[in-house]
Amino acid sequence: MSADTAGVVRQPLTRSDSMRARTPRAAAAAGFATEASPKSTCITWGENKVVDADASKTDTSGGGPRGNVNKYVAVALCFVALALGGFFLSLLDAPKAPPPPPRFGGPRSGGQGRTDIKLQIPDKTTCFTRGRGACQDVGLAKKIPSAATCQVQCLAYADCKFFSYDDRTQYCALCSTGEDDGEACVGASCVYGPKRCRNEPAPSLRGVRVRSRAVASGAATPLEIAEAAVTTARAICDGVDLEAFNTLQTAAEFSALVKKVRDKQVAGYEADHDAFLAAVETHAATAVAILGDESCAPSACNVGLTLFATLEAFLIVVDGHAGRAHVGDPVRQALFDKHKIFFADAKFLSDYTVARVEKFVEGLPTHLIERGVRAYSPFTTVQVKNAFHCNSELSGASQFLIPTVTVRAFNLHNVQSGAWKEEAFSNTPVAGTGGTKGDIFQTILRHEAAHQFDRTMNNRQLQLRQRLTAASTEIRDWPRAGVNSRNGGAAAFFRSATGEIIASHVGNQYLLSTSSQLELGRLKAVEGDLKPLAWFLFDLDIVGAATTATFYENEKDNGIVDTYEVMIERKPGPGAVTRLRVPGCGEWTFSYDDLGMLTGYTWDRTSLGRCIPTAGVELEAYPTLEPTPAPTFAPSPHPGPQFPPCGVKLYKGTINANKPTEVVRCMTTAWHTQKEVRYGCCDKTTNVCKRNAIPIRPDATLEKDLDCFHKENGKWAAHNWYEAFKMCEDAGLKLCDVPSAGPCHGDGCQLNDEQLWTNIPCEPGDPGYDATCEAQPSPHPTAQPTEELPPDEDPTHLDLEEDPGLDIHWPPTPQPVASPAACEDDTDWRKNGNSNRDCNWVGKNTGVRCVNEAVEKCCACAPLADDDDDCSDSGTFLK
Repeated sequence: MSADTAGVVRQPLTRSDSMRARTPRAAAAAGFATEASPKSTCITWGENKVVDADASKTDTSGGGPRGNVNKYVAVALCFVALALGGFFLSLLDAPKAPPPPPRFGGPRSGGQGRTDIKLQIPDKTTCFTRGRGACQDVGLAKKIPSAATCQVQCLAYADCKFFSYDDRTQYCALCSTGEDDGEACVGASCVYGPKRCRNEPAPSLRGVRVRSRAVASGAATPLEIAEAAVTTARAICDGVDLEAFNTLQTAAEFSALVKKVRDKQVAGYEADHDAFLAAVETHAATAVAILGDESCAPSACNVGLTLFATLEAFLIVVDGHAGRAHVGDPVRQALFDKHKIFFADAKFLSDYTVARVEKFVEGLPTHLIERGVRAYSPFTTVQVKNAFHCNSELSGASQFLIPTVTVRAFNLHNVQSGAWKEEAFSNTPVAGTGGTKGDIFQTILRHEAAHQFDRTMNNRQLQLRQRLTAASTEIRDWPRAGVNSRNGGAAAFFRSATGEIIASHVGNQYLLSTSSQLELGRLKAVEGDLKPLAWFLFDLDIVGAATTATFYENEKDNGIVDTYEVMIERKPGPGAVTRLRVPGCGEWTFSYDDLGMLTGYTWDRTSLGRCIPTAGVELEAYPTLEPTPAPTFAPSPHPGPQFPPCGVKLYKGTINANKPTEVVRCMTTAWHTQKEVRYGCCDKTTNVCKRNAIPIRPDATLEKDLDCFHKENGKWAAHNWYEAFKMCEDAGLKLCDVPSAGPCHGDGCQLNDEQLWTNIPCEPGDPGYDATCEAQPSPHPTAQPTEELPPDEDPTHLDLEEDPGLDIHWPPTPQPVASPAACEDDTDWRKNGNSNRDCNWVGKNTGVRCVNEAVEKCCACAPLADDDDDCSDSGTFLK
């Protein structure tokens, strides 16, 4: 046992403790720190004792008159305290956030179990090849501890056939072909291998065999894979000592099946998905029983947490609701059924914290949810990677992606709501002026959710972001001026990481205190710098609808903010915001140049100060400048070129000019899901397909593939059909809409044998054709001058790491040190907060793994950075 907090002794965790203790009484019975009231002093009836409930101190006053007096005085004081406490609590909108559980091994995480476990990995010497890489068209996972666990990541994706692993960077590239694109891994540190090794020994299990040779070899049927998953889960409940590596493989293979169930493409059941659902129901019912079994004790170290979370995802995909996946868990069940959010967090987050997520989602505009957070995905997965961390071999990074079966997912760090508040406007004039500090959990949630807003941008907004970024050369130009303050400043950071701009400005600032961001822009404009105000208007442009927008203000102790509707007027298009009415603080007008850059503003308010909305004030809407059709979001069609309902044909790139054009398959979504699709462009007159532009584009700066249409400066430029369509149009060509007069052959650009986008609608008989689409009309897409495009984002990319744009300043207070002598010389960082960001002092203790107790002993300089077992990155992973 270990003492986590004063007066609380934490008992060994069981399934009942970690995943079912949902009430303070149940949690207290299990020995957990509960969401309790503040420290109090009261009488224990029947004895003359005054008890300090938190410090477990007693004052025995004895019998006699004096003891009775003390008793009665204490009783009176207790009732007075309770009365006053009740009065003040009644003044609050909601109770304060409960104290968070410990960062690791908390009551929701299922415990860590045996952290000294060593994976029993079969010898793969003859299977793996060193010195070569693979492509990464399926995805890229980071901080994977070994080549063997990288191979397991490949098992979780049906289209993954090969992988490459970089010993130096711990990057794991997943590839659908045997191609080495020279980008994923180069040099002696690379390890290359297939999805499965031939002639590998059958899985060796202690006490029970749950993975058959058929499953291990990839020859198993879908029902056998499901059976292996539930059998393994039942063995964990029964206390069977399984090989963790085999369980990890079982969970990964099961995850690949769940993705196929999600897409209704289960092998052998493509034409009759309902038949599969009926056949697999026995295993689904077993999964429900296992998840509801309070005797089960899954942990990160027996991979039970990963497998059980995948079982939950399986039930959600099969049922379409969370009734069975979250049985006995009404908070998570309601959040999924109302907002389609699934938590793959190993039950780490408390009910209180999960409820804060629901409040946040309810305050977001519909278009940011449907076209951003949940775009083109049946639901969104919220992850807590470190909840799955066991040790350096079974890290959180090697496990947390397996239960993620959607392309929409983001990671919330292992903190709870109410832990501390974070300044969102550091290094600006409004910092500390009230309302500028946000709850740390809500800050992370807002930031990670706002990353999903990028794909809601139209072409005008994309160009505006590019122009504003180019113009914002000074730190003072950015509302988030405090970001990256120790490493070059905000300007350098955001100009090199444009994908952080919306997440950091909308997420960290606008959704916390809109009026503070507006006031910052006004103050800077008074000084002659319009760029911070222009960034505010960019954020308003993203969050706002056609004629209305939302202001967010007054975050409470529970992390919930008030929302206010404001009125906006836009240029035709819809274009930039030209007028803004805020209830209780007047009207703003804004002017722009021909490129959309802000040139000036007016405000009709005479007394200056923050423009905080006033509740209850009704506003008159601006007249619409042009008819505005009612938005539709289920599903939301792309407003640019129209993707054919039956999909488009994918052609195969060839080096043979005389070889007939080959249709690889019918792609039914404009957003590729597993295989990176490239493209060439066709001449509008001759219909000849070209791979590159001649002459070479003047903006090209690299030598490799300078003129390839599908690349920009040597990198993939388009990641979906819409972007390919747009880039061909920009080149004065078209995305090929008839069989090419000459195949897209030769001339480099790495298109040989690759799948190429076309603008040719699918026809019956094409591989992968879905006949159910025929009930819909199939209009042919045409170029539109005002087409809106999603950003240059790869929805299958697995790099779901914590990103640096958060700029979180983790509190320097260390965890309790059980054995201070184990970590010598740890005062350097403590003396100066987190100034020693690299935590070099830990280098003296690299022999001690930073898990469980070692976290408290060695890694107090900052929370454990992902799976940073020697703490070399702690304190630096969030900028």
